[in-house]
Amino acid sequence: MQWFGWYGFLLITIPNCIGAAAMGILLGSPEESRRFVQRHRMTMWWFVMITVAFHLFFLSMIGMWFAPQDWAGSWWWLPVAALVAGLLIASLPHSAWPWLGTVAAMAGIYVVLNTCDQGQQPGWSGTRAIEDLLWLAPVFIIGFLLCPWLDAPFHHARQQTRGSLTFLLLGIFFLCMLLVTASYFWLKPNTIAPTVVLIWLIGQSIFTIGANLRQSRAMRLHSSRFFTLFIIVMLALGPVLALQQQNWDGSLDLYLRWLSAYGIIFPAILIASARRKLQPPQRLWAAVMIVAAALVGEVGFIHGPTWLCAVAALIAMSTCLISRRRG
Repeated sequence: MQWFGWYGFLLITIPNCIGAAAMGILLGSPEESRRFVQRHRMTMWWFVMITVAFHLFFLSMIGMWFAPQDWAGSWWWLPVAALVAGLLIASLPHSAWPWLGTVAAMAGIYVVLNTCDQGQQPGWSGTRAIEDLLWLAPVFIIGFLLCPWLDAPFHHARQQTRGSLTFLLLGIFFLCMLLVTASYFWLKPNTIAPTVVLIWLIGQSIFTIGANLRQSRAMRLHSSRFFTLFIIVMLALGPVLALQQQNWDGSLDLYLRWLSAYGIIFPAILIASARRKLQPPQRLWAAVMIVAAALVGEVGFIHGPTWLCAVAALIAMSTCLISRRRG
């Protein structure tokens, strides 16, 4: 929204809502979801790890954003506390999760009511040219359309429901969540609303961390809990430590690099393995293409020109050709 105003909101919202709903509808039964999880177990495990670590990194950014300048580096405890809290709620019984979801929904409504009238709404333009939106669109579209297929909580929901059309409600739910996010974009400074938003961001991150860790264990995506926790800590430690030496602009670059996992890397893996399991030579070709796409995306996202983002998306989608190669 900072870059493109409400056009940026639509770029996020349309593929996000369609992707969330389509995953449940196209997986026509709980059994199909279980087969998908079995086939892509390791990819889904890494998706959970990246998602949890990303939220820990994001909370470090939040600490940098809200803390006074003379507190630089003192917000390291925020992601640590969030990880502990996420592990605790992940161990809660299944009967507690509908209540947690209800609390999260009510909190979102409270955020909207306390922020929508606190500033001037954005228009249909932002800090970047509208042409950049067109070049960025392919990365966002394939990312939001395909990443729901690797989301463990989504698969849990699919396996608990018999009717696929109920996933239309998930698309509507995502629309509501994105409207909550949009509502605090235009906040005025020096109001009570930023405190409300801070609590919401921390709570939402903890909820997401807990849900992903819970379903990773429930679906047995990895056999070792200790190794899972170790990988989370390692994935989050590097960016968190790097933020100690960064200003806000530098942290935004790290944020964009992290998002490449969702817009380029995971979609490319899923596209490459959609037809059948890859053999070792095919995996090597896929790895080369994914690295190439990530490097091109790095230049397009952060350094420019922006049209390279579309090239990165094209390379990622081209991994579909790998499964046709003989191993």
